[in-house]
Amino acid sequence: MSREAFHLLLDRYLEGKCTAEEKRVVEEWYGMLDKEDLEEINPREITTLEQKLWDRIHTDISEVAEPLPEIQHSRRWLWSGIAAAITGFCLITGYLFFKEQVASPQFMTAALSNEIKRQQNLGQQPQKVVFEDGSFVMLESNASIQYPVHFLKDKREVVLEGTGFFEISPDASRPFMVYSKDVVTKVLGTSFLMSTNGSSKGTEVAVKTGKVAVSPVFGRLELVESILGHRKEVILTPNQKTVFKLADQTFEQSLVANPEPLHITTKTEVKELFSFNDAPLAEVVAMLEKTYGIKFLIADQHLLEDTFTGDLTEQNLYSKLDFLCAAIKASYEISGTTIVIKSKSNAH
Repeated sequence: MSREAFHLLLDRYLEGKCTAEEKRVVEEWYGMLDKEDLEEINPREITTLEQKLWDRIHTDISEVAEPLPEIQHSRRWLWSGIAAAITGFCLITGYLFFKEQVASPQFMTAALSNEIKRQQNLGQQPQKVVFEDGSFVMLESNASIQYPVHFLKDKREVVLEGTGFFEISPDASRPFMVYSKDVVTKVLGTSFLMSTNGSSKGTEVAVKTGKVAVSPVFGRLELVESILGHRKEVILTPNQKTVFKLADQTFEQSLVANPEPLHITTKTEVKELFSFNDAPLAEVVAMLEKTYGIKFLIADQHLLEDTFTGDLTEQNLYSKLDFLCAAIKASYEISGTTIVIKSKSNAH
């Protein structure tokens, strides 16, 4: 293969335009790089990565070819032998670097059977399971949880099947990891709902407080994923959720069905915050952002000239938006985890 053809093939791979067979070959090529090679390369230095790969391929050709001139065989046999050797090398190293890995809890292999607990909720009401650090999960009906009697020194791990609402005790030195059949959710201290029911719908994680990172349980080696930009992970903050679709290995982020205020505790406080008298739209939106931790975008700047008078104390977030938009002759739509306010004339 010429250098130009090699370059074009790598370009097509990075753009996601390769056939399945071409993709397999390129990934086997990448597998020829040592860990040291990959660690030296900045993910943005694609040219450097390509040069190292080209050099490595030709180095391996030389290493295989060097002892062969002493043996008198046909030229055709020589190159067949070289090609076979390189193919074998690519397949072995490509497997080591690019095989799918399964993220699994360490306590399942490190602990004895009598050090692992498993509880299943066979009733109809939520069941509370408390862990040794004070964290707990409310298991929904038919859900189950596996966890160690004592967490490891550097992490806290559990395995969930079904639906459970977690309240995690903060501990920056020991992240809390919840494993399911599709994803692993990592937190330091937060509360969130996780549902693994229904294979067609995928696994859902919804955050109430704090922040979590959600990634698939299946993935390439982390070093290779970071170099090639294939790492799949989403960060969720309060009132956000994600659904992992196993079929195409993608995350779909959105807002929860009923966003809740983050810090408000009393009705008097709500009354003080959401009773407006001729307040600029920017002021009302800023209060909504602060209260719910959700990003807002005002698509049409002339709306900033509008003001709002009214009491939004009793309504949930979406009812508040309905009243607000009706008053200023606007509309809103949810785009991922952002709420966009726009003029009705621009609504679709």
